[in-house]
Amino acid sequence: MSLLDPLLYYTTTPSEEEAEHLRKPAVQSHTIEVKTPRNGDIPAVPENLVRAVTELQSKYFGLLNTSPVAAFEIRRTHPDKIKFQFSTPTVRLERKLRTHLTNEIPGIRFEEGTNGIPVASEDTVGGGLLTTGRKDWYPLKHEFKQPPVNSVVSSLHRHAMRDTKFIVQILFQPVIGKPLRRWYWRKRAYQRIGYLRKEKEKLWGSRNPTPREKRQADAIEDKAGTNRFHTSIRFLVIGADEYTQSRVKELSGGYNTFENPDTGQYLDTVTVKSLREQRVLDFAKTVAHRQFGSWSHSFQTSVPELAALLSLPSIEQENITQAEQ
Repeated sequence: MSLLDPLLYYTTTPSEEEAEHLRKPAVQSHTIEVKTPRNGDIPAVPENLVRAVTELQSKYFGLLNTSPVAAFEIRRTHPDKIKFQFSTPTVRLERKLRTHLTNEIPGIRFEEGTNGIPVASEDTVGGGLLTTGRKDWYPLKHEFKQPPVNSVVSSLHRHAMRDTKFIVQILFQPVIGKPLRRWYWRKRAYQRIGYLRKEKEKLWGSRNPTPREKRQADAIEDKAGTNRFHTSIRFLVIGADEYTQSRVKELSGGYNTFENPDTGQYLDTVTVKSLREQRVLDFAKTVAHRQFGSWSHSFQTSVPELAALLSLPSIEQENITQAEQ
């Protein structure tokens, strides 16, 4: 605990006008809620879906990234129901999502999704973010037998934290444009690969790289040589008041399953806090608008990493409504 902590704002209570803006943001996305079949085969890591909806777009001779920003959300705004939804900026991309979700998961069903965030003027709003604990060229765990999202939704069962509304939002956009920044990221990644693979000079002679160092170098090379995505994971916590920090920590525990023992990569929790209450409201606005903004702590993911983060649950849970057969 720092000396500044008593001076920091962890939540804000929006005015009626601000709450209305959060409920009905000016920019409306094309959003679909998905319901998985009860006895269907749910892919643990839907890589084909990610590849299918990847659209690399740039302008100004490749300097500016204009690729669409899409979102995956887990919403529990009532303890008795969890919603899973995808949001895209265009109807065309929404159609591609529907098509490839149907191909990946036969029997999946779609309903119109929800935009904005359900907040009233008397509600407190706060939240947190997840970001990589090590440099993002180290991959997260992305090989699973069961969808890793199962551990996240398990923490949101209907008896847990009933007084609180939650929105988990994962934004993703293909990495393109800004050639200097991309070159520097790759340069640093390959410098690390070189270090991991070379002999290490010790006080008494030298040693060969260990098997773990070789595996790390291979994993970084696999990630650096493929398409990647700017990715942001954010939690919006509504109505928790002074328990907001503990709610963020409890929810982030579901993402511990992404820790990669080979690379040492993991997801670190950052609680939203500021000396200015307005900054906390700005965080809520970026979630409502599904924009990266200044509150993103974004990092780069490979196709398999992002696919694992976008997995749909395979477990049966009382507050998960599945598609009727």
